[in-house]
Amino acid sequence: MAQATSQDIVHEILSAINRNQEIVFVSYSILDETEKNIQFALNKILERHNKSDLYTPVYSSLKELVANAIKANAKYILIEEGEIKDPNDIMEVVNKVRNILNEESLLLYGIKAKQYRLSTRIYLKPQTTRLTIEVINNLPVPQKELERMRERIERSSYYDSIADFYLENPDPTAEGMGLGLSMVVVLLKSVGIPYTNFTLYTDFKSKTVARIIIPLI
Repeated sequence: MAQATSQDIVHEILSAINRNQEIVFVSYSILDETEKNIQFALNKILERHNKSDLYTPVYSSLKELVANAIKANAKYILIEEGEIKDPNDIMEVVNKVRNILNEESLLLYGIKAKQYRLSTRIYLKPQTTRLTIEVINNLPVPQKELERMRERIERSSYYDSIADFYLENPDPTAEGMGLGLSMVVVLLKSVGIPYTNFTLYTDFKSKTVARIIIPLI
């Protein structure tokens, strides 16, 4: 089967937007081509609804969630391959994951993620009055960690600056997912989108979902 060209992908994205159909991207690492396609799709959806002013904070939020999902997959691989000796040692986990956050290592872990069948799926679901964005990775989050993340999301909603939040809520373990979640809340708040439009849930079996609802009216 011939590989789809960039022009083919652009045509498919525009066709889906015109029909108000959901657009799905599957990623195993952070690749430039995938990023460009997501940027294009999001920009065109917002443009269609005269909401182009939302593009920068919404895309930045989406990028954070994708990075978090990919890091969660990398963490799983590090544990499986014995690079992380004690998964309950939060600082060890943070340090080991941080060490692979460069382009070369992320590409390697993208290949490994595919071998482990650990994908990150990005859904853009345009409707008449709202855009639903979902970032799904096929790993569950433990209840305790989920509660911690939800609490952090709510706490972040009281701040207008991520720097102020971090100064008043120092947490050396937050450089991974925690800080990213706080940043999403602050970015959305900057354009009047309440933190309650940003939700996290898991089925505790096979997936974790981060969802943002963007009003389009």
